[in-house]
Amino acid sequence: MRDSETETEKTQHSLTREYCHASACFGHTRQYMCVCVYTILLFFINIFLFLVPQGRESDWLYGSAEGRTQLASSAKFRRLVIVAMHRDQEYEDMQAVQSELSPVVMELAPPGMPANQQVPFLSVGGDLGWREVIGRGVSALTGEYSVEDVRGEDGHLYRRLIFMNNSQLVQSESRLRSAATASSAHKKKNKKKSKPSVSEAPALTDAKDRIADRGFLCCTHHEVMVAGLAMLGMDAINNKDHPMSVLLVGLGGGGLPQFVHDFVPFARVEVVELDPALLEVAQSWFGFQTDERLKVILGDGLEHIKTLESKGGHSFDVIMFDVDSKDTTLGMSCPPSAFVETSLLKKVYSLLTPRGLFMLNLVCRDSALRKSVLERVQAVFTCVFSRGIEGEVNEVLLCCRSAGEGHKPHSIPQTLQQTARDLQKTLRANTQTAPCVPQIDITAMLNDLKVI
Repeated sequence: MRDSETETEKTQHSLTREYCHASACFGHTRQYMCVCVYTILLFFINIFLFLVPQGRESDWLYGSAEGRTQLASSAKFRRLVIVAMHRDQEYEDMQAVQSELSPVVMELAPPGMPANQQVPFLSVGGDLGWREVIGRGVSALTGEYSVEDVRGEDGHLYRRLIFMNNSQLVQSESRLRSAATASSAHKKKNKKKSKPSVSEAPALTDAKDRIADRGFLCCTHHEVMVAGLAMLGMDAINNKDHPMSVLLVGLGGGGLPQFVHDFVPFARVEVVELDPALLEVAQSWFGFQTDERLKVILGDGLEHIKTLESKGGHSFDVIMFDVDSKDTTLGMSCPPSAFVETSLLKKVYSLLTPRGLFMLNLVCRDSALRKSVLERVQAVFTCVFSRGIEGEVNEVLLCCRSAGEGHKPHSIPQTLQQTARDLQKTLRANTQTAPCVPQIDITAMLNDLKVI
């Protein structure tokens, strides 16, 4: 048992405790992870048990202390027991799970609760959810990982990469489509020169019949980064003689660089990834494909940037940082602190073309540390815009080199919305050579942009 009381929970008068419960049934032992959220508001008088559907453990409502506290408070019960099922085991049905968990309910019940009192047992949609582990492996850098298909809240199937040293965090995710449907749509497109329709969620067929939908970005911060390309202007994006060049540090499942390659005409993308296992996973399970316009360099992103800058002769229209930190003791989980040191930011600046744009995915829970990072970024880039992600800690910083030699802007460029609409048309027009349709609203992604 491990007690953990965060500042958020103290403020909301609650305490979370985690338990591992094992139940023996039919000669097999099944395990559950039980998280008990206690509230001390006096009118909360009972307890109820909430079963997290398989594949939904990382949802904010169930996977974070803040979300669990909100769930307990909104339900108006004194104690909430949130139960997650083990990914390596099979569970029969809701009734069987309820029977196996009955003993733990009384162990966690509030003092004085009658032994015969009925305890509510709830779940989303009243079922156990669905998850299929389709691949496993070990990274020399990060340890064991699992590739698994799950059914999302919207009914679509998703493929996720989970590192087992932090199983509550989805490292990479792609929405899936049916391989048969994709093939049929591609043939129809080639024959009639029409745009393919958005595919429906694939049925629960064999894993080999499900493929990543390369036109759908699961992460909102990736959508913001794509939308941020509008700040370059359409002349840069559509320039065949001088194609847009992108340097991305951090591959993940490859969804972001693959999207830019597939839908931004002529774009040339170079990705730097430290972990060879991630490249293998991206290619094997997430539909990532390299070619002459999309290349991957295995190595340290910091060292790669330092080497390029010292050699000279290299420049990029866009440099993106989308890399997480392995140091959980810091209040910043993305990027690692070395990536926002002033000395490195200056090297990034020097590697950008005069029209260049630096994009940073920043995930920082420590307000003082975030302020320090922003000050360092602004010391190098005079023109910095921020786009927060609703419901998440993520924010994307868009930093322009072109304004660095002039004055600091006080508002969003008036031409940006029109450029956003033009970029949307360009992405759609490029579907004749892409395997699917880009599902992104460029204008919406730039609506909440702020000058910092």
